[in-house]
Amino acid sequence: MKSSNLTLGLLLAAVSALPALGQNYTVTNLSLGGSWSWATGINASGQVAGLAGLPNGDWHAFSWTAAGGMIDLGTLGATYSYPYGINNLGQVVGLSYTPSGQAHAFLWTQGGGMIDLGTLGGSYSYATGINNLGQVVGLSYTPSGQAHAFLWTQGGGMIDLGTLGGNYSNAYGINN
Repeated sequence: MKSSNLTLGLLLAAVSALPALGQNYTVTNLSLGGSWSWATGINASGQVAGLAGLPNGDWHAFSWTAAGGMIDLGTLGATYSYPYGINNLGQVVGLSYTPSGQAHAFLWTQGGGMIDLGTLGGSYSYATGINNLGQVVGLSYTPSGQAHAFLWTQGGGMIDLGTLGGNYSNAYGINN
């Protein structure tokens, strides 16, 4: 494999229940010190997002790059975060629990850390996709308990995308 062809030259693999990144037939252990972890996404630059157990039993989202190694993305104040998507800028989205026990969508950036994207008025949301413009999509509960797809932007916040007549919709990906 040639390192210049990142699409073909990168391989996600699980080795002994720990995620590993294989590039040019090398394997790198991706761990935050706990007994398990796994990768959930990879971008065109080879940056990996994943979930790892910590030695104290907490579960945290992580980001890994060859140059910077492992970064614990933390949480929104509780003990659990889960990454669902990563863009080519290294921004990661997912869900994290708050101290009050609610799950909220998050956006993590290298310079800004983990940002709580809130909800559409309910107690639960998660972000599933992000494009290279930083626009985020996912699912959030409304005050009436319906689950609606959302679009989040820096300038507009979380926007309810509604449904097609039912009480459920979800957005999984967004292009540039």
